[in-house]
Amino acid sequence: MGTMRRLCFVLMVLSLAALVSSFPDRHTKDTHHNTRNQLLYILLDGFRWDYVDKQPASSLPGFTRFLQEGGRARWTTPLFPSVSYPTWTSLVTGRHAESHGIVGNYFYDPEDKDVFSLFDNDATGKAKWWTSEPVWTTAEKAGLRTAQFLWARCDVPIDGVTTTFCEPFVKIPGKRIFQQNIGRALDKLSEGFDLVQVYTEHTDYTGHTKGPESPEMTQTVRDLDDVILYLLNELRNRNLEDQVNIIIVSDHGMTSIGPDVTTYHEIDNYLDTSLVENIADQGAFMNIKVPQQNVDKVYEQVSKIPGVKAYRREDVPQQFHYQHHKYIHEIILSADKGQYLLASRSGKQVPERTDLVFSGRGAHGYRPDDEEMRGIFFAKGPDFKCGWTLDPIHVVDIYQVLTHTLAVTPQPHNGTWTHVEGALAQDGWRDGCSRTSTAAAAPTPGLATFLLFVSLALFRHTGPRRYVI
Repeated sequence: MGTMRRLCFVLMVLSLAALVSSFPDRHTKDTHHNTRNQLLYILLDGFRWDYVDKQPASSLPGFTRFLQEGGRARWTTPLFPSVSYPTWTSLVTGRHAESHGIVGNYFYDPEDKDVFSLFDNDATGKAKWWTSEPVWTTAEKAGLRTAQFLWARCDVPIDGVTTTFCEPFVKIPGKRIFQQNIGRALDKLSEGFDLVQVYTEHTDYTGHTKGPESPEMTQTVRDLDDVILYLLNELRNRNLEDQVNIIIVSDHGMTSIGPDVTTYHEIDNYLDTSLVENIADQGAFMNIKVPQQNVDKVYEQVSKIPGVKAYRREDVPQQFHYQHHKYIHEIILSADKGQYLLASRSGKQVPERTDLVFSGRGAHGYRPDDEEMRGIFFAKGPDFKCGWTLDPIHVVDIYQVLTHTLAVTPQPHNGTWTHVEGALAQDGWRDGCSRTSTAAAAPTPGLATFLLFVSLALFRHTGPRRYVI
């Protein structure tokens, strides 16, 4: 009867396991948690924190499904200044502008009499500007393969290291290029690339030209939603759904401008430009290089501009993290929402003055406490919980999520781990997720009960026995 006894024991173990596995719960064990999953990192330029919430869920099935299967931060607090190039750099380094040195879309190096200028590829491509290691360099150093589509200056070597594949930023708005690059990104993921990054300026372009509250913006968000839905379906079709994490972010929001809602200020009406060396940027923000002997006089002049805060560099609020870099100059101007600083007509202005602003309907660059400057952080995948919502995070917090999911050691950064850890699966357990297909295939309670009944009956029949080991 020893064989029968062992059979009873096996049946009892199997039946109890079947019972336990059939109990409903809110946790799914991530079977990939001991391996590195792939990461798709998407940057939606100018995508304001409330764009998804302003439309019914039925109009945005892609974003709706994405957030149900993953989650979001309520919003991201933007960088100061809330403009593109500094924030793009923060999104891949986790550092504030004063730390990584890309302090504006336009800025001036007084030592070399040199300028960084947003749409000048030769200017922005100089190695001297790029002193902080981006996540793709860290990943490549760790032996991972990375690819970027329209991501700023992914082509600049850092410590002699370049990405495996890079198409750097050029201005190409629209839905078509975004969907095309998402398709190419999926191909890279199918090839086994570890980190793939995709940038689109579709919302930023529409926000600037038509305004954030326009019907055109409503359609633009739906355009992006179409592409997100395509992405989710393709991941499933390619059997990549359980091995690819997706993080979707934006760099800043957008506010309405125009003659009906905005007061425009000619900087030349207030500032004697003979007293300054350089004036960088315009609109919501200016960074002015002033010889030391002229600082007090210039500060007195620009302090008279209505609706514009003038700061000496040392007086910039600490929470802006915008004091300690050689490219941050003596006088900083920060406009209130509803105010706009027009560029100087002098030869000291970067970029050179144009009057295209008068046809614009949207702007950004305003202070981080302006809610219309807030951005997004959405994420889903095998390393994330489902249905989560984080309290607001800062844009510099996102970097450490990238390095965590890629399982690489982060570089020094300004992010706070406790701000983001609530989104991540803990020890492989994904709170809030439905059971996987493997779990769903476990024996049903009816079968489990039958097995347990048979094993108990056999146990009673054989009776207790003693075994000598």
